[in-house]
Amino acid sequence: MDSEKIYQELNQKGLNASIIAEAMGVLPQSVAVVIRMGKGSKRIASAIATAIDKSLEEVFPFYKEKNKKIEWRKMQAINLKEILNKDHCKNVK
Repeated sequence: MDSEKIYQELNQKGLNASIIAEAMGVLPQSVAVVIRMGKGSKRIASAIATAIDKSLEEVFPFYKEKNKKIEWRKMQAINLKEILNKDHCKNVK
């Protein structure tokens, strides 16, 4: 979602960056930066998404891409570990 849409959704719920910041114990500027940038503090981004009843990935697509990269990297590591274990077994014999 773009920042304008996020602010509109918050407004419809009677919320704004200052209220979210107060509830979280952070500065309003920190919340505003996350809304404007579409990334940053995952904790703040999650709170914003929760406040407007949407998923983190729906409000902030950055996290969807980031999660894909993390999953890809995990799979690569698992595959490499299997290869290394097989190679190690061959060398032990």
